[in-house]
Amino acid sequence: MPCLRIFLLAVALAAISPKAFASDVMDIIFAARNGGTIIFSHQKHLASRLINNNCNVCHMKIYIKKNKRPVTMAEMAKGKSCGACHGRIAFTLSACGSCHTIRDITFRVEHTGNVTFVHAPHTKKISCRDCHPRLFKTGRNRPVTMAEMEKGKSCGACHEGRRAFPLAECSGCHMAGNVIMKVTGAGPVTFSHLIHTTLYHCADCHPKLFRLGYTRPRATMFDMDQGKSCGACHNDYTAFTTRENCIRCHDM
Repeated sequence: MPCLRIFLLAVALAAISPKAFASDVMDIIFAARNGGTIIFSHQKHLASRLINNNCNVCHMKIYIKKNKRPVTMAEMAKGKSCGACHGRIAFTLSACGSCHTIRDITFRVEHTGNVTFVHAPHTKKISCRDCHPRLFKTGRNRPVTMAEMEKGKSCGACHEGRRAFPLAECSGCHMAGNVIMKVTGAGPVTFSHLIHTTLYHCADCHPKLFRLGYTRPRATMFDMDQGKSCGACHNDYTAFTTRENCIRCHDM
C-alpha cells in the first residue's frame, strides 16, 4: 500500500504543468560593469500577457543553455537575450533606467564643495542616450574644467541658460559650506555661503573679490574699510558696515 501511494503521488506530480511552479522561481541579479545592478524578476515576466506564466517562451527559444559570458547591449540590439523582446514587443533597450539601477555620482571638487549628480531628475526629462556615450562614457570619466564646460563640453552641453540653468548659477550644483576664519585676538569668523547665495550670485564675489580656495595674506580690517574683501559690500550701504559691528561676524 505505501508503494502504491508513492506511485500515485509521482504520477500526480508529473501531470502538473510547469506553470504551477513558475511563481517560485527566484530573481536573478546581474552586476553590469559601469551600468549598475540589474535585477531580472521572473515573477513580473511570467505574469505578463506576452509570457502568461509559460517558461518555455524564453527557455526553449532564447535561453536554451546557460550563457558562459555576459551578453552585450550591441548583441541585444540584434535580437539576442533580452533583445528578443525588448525593442520589439516590449519596452525598448534605450529605456536604460527600467532595468539598470543607476546610482548618484559625487564629484570631489576642491575649494567649491562637492558636486552630486542625481540621475533621477535628469532621466525624467531626457533619455540616457542624450548623454551616454556622446558626453559621458559609462564608468569613470576624467575631470572637466569649468572653462571646458563653458565651451559646451560635459555638463555645459545643456547648462547654458536655455535648456537648463546656466553654469554661472554655481550653487545649483556646488554645495559650498561654511568657511571658518581664525582671527588673532578677535575670535573666529564663520562665513555662511547659504546666507549670502540667497541674496547674491557667486560671480559677485568670485573671483573679483575672492579667488577660490584660501586667500593669503588675509585682509585686515583697515583693508575692509578701504572697500576690499568683505568691505566691498559691508559698507553701510549694500550691507551693514564692518565698523562697530564686530560681534555680528566675530564669535567673541
